[in-house]
Amino acid sequence: MKTLVVAFFLFTFANATNLDLVKQALSKEFENNFPKLRITQIELKISSLPKDFEEYKFLRIANAKFNKAQGFVRAEFITPYNLHKNIFFRYFIQANLEVLRSNRSIKKGQKLTKLDYDSVLVDFDKVPLNALQTATNLVAKTNINKNVILKDNMFQTLALIHKNDSIVGILRAENVDVFVELIALENANLGEKIRAKNKEGKTMQGIVIDKKRILLQ
Repeated sequence: MKTLVVAFFLFTFANATNLDLVKQALSKEFENNFPKLRITQIELKISSLPKDFEEYKFLRIANAKFNKAQGFVRAEFITPYNLHKNIFFRYFIQANLEVLRSNRSIKKGQKLTKLDYDSVLVDFDKVPLNALQTATNLVAKTNINKNVILKDNMFQTLALIHKNDSIVGILRAENVDVFVELIALENANLGEKIRAKNKEGKTMQGIVIDKKRILLQ
């Protein structure tokens, strides 16, 4: 059964159009940045495409913030003549994001607990930048009213590693340590599990073992 599933996936991937591949790569980037994002549709728009576009080989999409429901994405391809070509698309995403909303007033200096907020689904296009999706070791920097979408800048994080920090991932194999440069995708303290990505955008997990260091799993 497992072999059939893998074969079906490979068949689907091999028969995907270049536009499908760009959408898949874009979806992955958004899911890396927003693990609780529920995408229902991705639309790509461009004034025109090369006539032999489906003969191009898709490589990757360029690094970007990818934190808004619409914007531009640069996709990299290899043409049938073995030339490198960039194509820019305008993207539109329909999705909902699970974020945190206060269910009572929170005072300045108060540590945030699970009793202070609810998880709610919000149209991604209407989600404020830096809205919180999870909360760990946060202390309010100001007074916060009830029924407010909670954001990063409302809190001080008591953590060894903060989201977007440059960190080092350690992979241990046969008494040899391999060090990998990573970017943290969330906040974490000593002993906690954290997600991070490398320069190629690949997501991996590890355990915080020191300031700016994680042990990859």
